[in-house]
Amino acid sequence: MIISHKYKFLFIGLPFSASSAIIKDLHAKYSGLPYLRKHSLYHEFNNAASKEEKKYFKFAVLRNPMDIVITSYEKMKTNSKGNFTNTNLFKEKGGHITKAQRIKFNFIKKNSPTFQQYFLKFYNKPYDNYSSVTLDKCDFIIKYENLDQDYFQALHKIGIKDPSKLEVVNKTAGKKGGVELYYTEDIKKRAISVFGPFMLKYGYEFPQDWGKVKIPKKSIIHFRILSFLRKINELVIKQYSTRKSIKGTVYGDIQRG
Repeated sequence: MIISHKYKFLFIGLPFSASSAIIKDLHAKYSGLPYLRKHSLYHEFNNAASKEEKKYFKFAVLRNPMDIVITSYEKMKTNSKGNFTNTNLFKEKGGHITKAQRIKFNFIKKNSPTFQQYFLKFYNKPYDNYSSVTLDKCDFIIKYENLDQDYFQALHKIGIKDPSKLEVVNKTAGKKGGVELYYTEDIKKRAISVFGPFMLKYGYEFPQDWGKVKIPKKSIIHFRILSFLRKINELVIKQYSTRKSIKGTVYGDIQRG
């Protein structure tokens, strides 16, 4: 999360959504300062912010969930930056790597599954993420698929007239191409059930060659129930670490000046 008192904005960095690149850019060029954790959510800001800060322009990035799952898989395959074996990053020690992520990582490490095998094993419920407890509080939403143009538009809205191009950070190694190469015919039905409700809510479409897609009503109802429970967990139950990000990361280095 990055705040600028000069330009009066708050950027909420959601996981796997170009947050490192944007955080680095906002800090370097537009007086952005670290605020709470890298992936703190709106309600955490709302609990800590002053009345004036709550009036700031708030924006975040939305990304196609089908692509997020691919990115997560590829990062686990390569143990990106050693994150999944670095005990200092484990959730129980105040980090961000959860037990569920480590189970997935260990499965990949042990079995070398194809993406299709990995997807079928771990994805059987309607997909949701932190977007559901953040985006409705934002003044502007950047689409990851239109990142440069939307980011420029967000900067114009906060009074920056001539923004420079966003530098790529944390590019995922191993990605072979678009979602069509990963979501093959044998997992198409599962993908529709898993991603359909989220994509319907946020205006995403499945690959064109899938034809007319019908999202099961059962999945939509299940999605709504899980989204409600997620909000209860995030807003009422969950405890957040106050530890700084580790040295050598974009956000950790910014926090340390």
